[in-house]
Amino acid sequence: MQNPQQVYQQQAIMNASPLQLVVKLYDLLLQATYRKDQKRVREVLDTLTESLNFDHEPAEELFQLYQYCQDLAREENFEEIREVLEPLRDAWEQAAKGKTEEQAAS
Repeated sequence: MQNPQQVYQQQAIMNASPLQLVVKLYDLLLQATYRKDQKRVREVLDTLTESLNFDHEPAEELFQLYQYCQDLAREENFEEIREVLEPLRDAWEQAAKGKTEEQAAS
């Protein structure tokens, strides 16, 4: 029998919008920095990097930012990773909320 929390998390991911998934990745990344889990930090950064769509303007800047955070992870500078990415995570969350409210209004 599956763990109810695991089932809930799987459902949340399956029902999430692309923007909400980005927020969830940032949450995983930030949690890993608090645990000082270098491997997990680097894996999530790789996932974020691989998901970039270079047809859109901010992709190159995000790519460079994720590379910088990879360097910080190698140095185990988890606090600076949080300082860099927490505001960005909050911005993604605001964008996701705005998109959800926009869809609900239409």
